[in-house]
Amino acid sequence: MRHPVRMTAFGAQSDRLPGMTADAPRPEPAADAETAPAPLVVIGVATVLGAVIGLMFLGFEWVVNHGDTWIWDDVFNTGEERWVVVPLAIGLSVIFSFIVHAFGKRRIIPIQLSIIDDLGKPMEPNTLGTVAVILIVGAASLLAGASLGPEAALAAGSIALGTWCAFRFNFGSAGELLVLTALTALLVAFFGSLVPLLIPPLILFQRTRKIPIPALVPPVLAGLAAYGTVYLIRGAVEGYGSIPSGTSPSAEDYLIAVALGVCGVGVGIGMRTAIKLLTAPAKRIGERVHWAWAAAIFGLVLGILYLIGGPTIQFSGSEGSKMLVNDTSYGTAALAGIVVMKLLATGWSLSAGYRGGLVFPSVFAGVALSMFVASLFGDTAGPGLMIGSIAGVLVEMTSPALGVVMLLSLVPSDLLPLALAGAAGAILPHVIHSRLHPKPPEPASA
Repeated sequence: MRHPVRMTAFGAQSDRLPGMTADAPRPEPAADAETAPAPLVVIGVATVLGAVIGLMFLGFEWVVNHGDTWIWDDVFNTGEERWVVVPLAIGLSVIFSFIVHAFGKRRIIPIQLSIIDDLGKPMEPNTLGTVAVILIVGAASLLAGASLGPEAALAAGSIALGTWCAFRFNFGSAGELLVLTALTALLVAFFGSLVPLLIPPLILFQRTRKIPIPALVPPVLAGLAAYGTVYLIRGAVEGYGSIPSGTSPSAEDYLIAVALGVCGVGVGIGMRTAIKLLTAPAKRIGERVHWAWAAAIFGLVLGILYLIGGPTIQFSGSEGSKMLVNDTSYGTAALAGIVVMKLLATGWSLSAGYRGGLVFPSVFAGVALSMFVASLFGDTAGPGLMIGSIAGVLVEMTSPALGVVMLLSLVPSDLLPLALAGAAGAILPHVIHSRLHPKPPEPASA
């Protein structure tokens, strides 16, 4: 039985979340409005859910980071023996496909570029086993070498956990609010920032043109619970990664950030194009070849890309960005090549059915672009280059609103004004495009 997308338990008047169109049929409610849980129950469940998601993030991050280091560096020493990345990527790809098939799943699945795409989809009952499968498959994908970040698996797991709680505690029409609450808590933990608390009001305003304050209580409490959980365990709130901050910005940096924001959009378009072009051949391989041979081909291509592009383009890009910034030996052509190889590795990873997200691959592409521009124009340097480039890629790969929130979540507080300048440059091409190519008016209903 499916839940309607209404958030009546806390007084919200939302009709539907992103992903539901105005003419989409409403699912049947799982419970009448009279059976919706009391506000104290919603608060309690949201708070506990946020704490659990904070723990889930810490555990998943530990497994992926330590697992990658142990497999790729300690056991197989791919940092020194670079040729080993090819057979290792092949072997791990086959293991990943075996795990996927063991759970009765398909390796090649529809590609989702945004972690909020699942919001607004009809809710279906699931189990805690569903959450575990999502996390196991996601971890296996990243350990197999996917050039992607962990946020996609974590977001899917959080949404599944929120859905389970909604059915388990009979949230009825407030179920969608709990799903949004779970995703918000995950993003707070993942970015190590309270800025993602802006996402619920943005989504609600997008759909209803109003911000019902009572409906913001569960996401805020869950976000604070996730934030506090990470702080209690680590002694500090650190997300999965951050943007290399560099020096304090000058007035010139703000103009540079705007300009590089525009350029970053071009790199984001390049990443989208790579994904689009590589999806068809990967799908054909998956359909026409036995799954084990297909997995070997997928791993072979990824391994070759890693061998050519070097260790910086491997995995999510979180560590690769730091490696890139700390290595001053790259020339202009090498940096351009690194950008291209990262786009190809990320595009192939998504197309070949690896699970993962695009936040830190986008950050890496922005860092590499900024270093390329700095190398091309030798007297150009400063944080405006990097912040602007990253802003452009993030906005293009997500959406203007979500990309800005993610950017603000990643930068230190003293660079927030500079980040807004970069975001303005990133949004500018979208504004110009919408003015030159306005959407046609919707046909009047009969």
